[in-house]
Amino acid sequence: MVRKPIARRELATALEAAGIPSGTVLVVHSALGRIGWMLGGPQAAVRALQDVLGPRGTLVMPTFSFSLAAWNLPPFDPGRTPSRVGLLTDTFWRMEGVLRSSHPTHSFAAGGPLAPDIVGGPIDYEPLGIGSPVDRVRQAGGHILLIGVGQDRNSTVHLAEDLAGMPYLRVPFDGSRGYDEAWYAKHPGGEAHRLEIHRMPGSSEGFEVLDHILLRQGIVTEHPVGQTTARFMESEALCNAIVPMLAENPLLLLSASSGSEITARRRRHMESLAAKGSPNP
Repeated sequence: MVRKPIARRELATALEAAGIPSGTVLVVHSALGRIGWMLGGPQAAVRALQDVLGPRGTLVMPTFSFSLAAWNLPPFDPGRTPSRVGLLTDTFWRMEGVLRSSHPTHSFAAGGPLAPDIVGGPIDYEPLGIGSPVDRVRQAGGHILLIGVGQDRNSTVHLAEDLAGMPYLRVPFDGSRGYDEAWYAKHPGGEAHRLEIHRMPGSSEGFEVLDHILLRQGIVTEHPVGQTTARFMESEALCNAIVPMLAENPLLLLSASSGSEITARRRRHMESLAAKGSPNP
């Protein structure tokens, strides 16, 4: 079967049909290969997104490196360390005029007028929590676009966990201590500095439960894009929908049938709190 190539203008037209407003702040999570054969490669896909947003819009993408000291990865350097969450994201942060945040595990890249506001400043926030780039997008009235992926790739769901004050965020990946430790270099090739992380986002395999709920509620709309489906939503509306769900069912996002070790440990933690009669299990 021969795949029909997709041009920049064709992709932009499909994205416009999804209802993305010009001038917004847009976080994009994607699986580029699922769109189809993109003429011009990942740079053309970025340009198509920028065409839709226009000169007043700001494009944001995750460029996570997961530079935890315990995982034997090099210290994070925002000018050198590759993104480990897809070719499109790794292409985007290297493009002219794009800024990248300095968080050693969950950095973001942004291009557009609000880029300094979204990704600039010191690392004084938890990776995907209150005050992080995804929270700044929410506060700016921004939107989220998932291209070829589901809610299990949506970083703003982790923000909703933090807004809901979920206790399980404090269960670290590193079981030997009460927090996780990342490291980064303030200057290329410079000394490694350590950063304690006390509310680390965990695995997101359980987030898929949200897909049909959010579609049914009208929070998310689906649209064909190339050979895949795009999901479009407002960041604030997403968080406003998820926070009360977590208040009603704190285990909602920890219920994957084949979860990771961190998800299993966090579920056990919540069950232990409930057994002790904690007011905030």
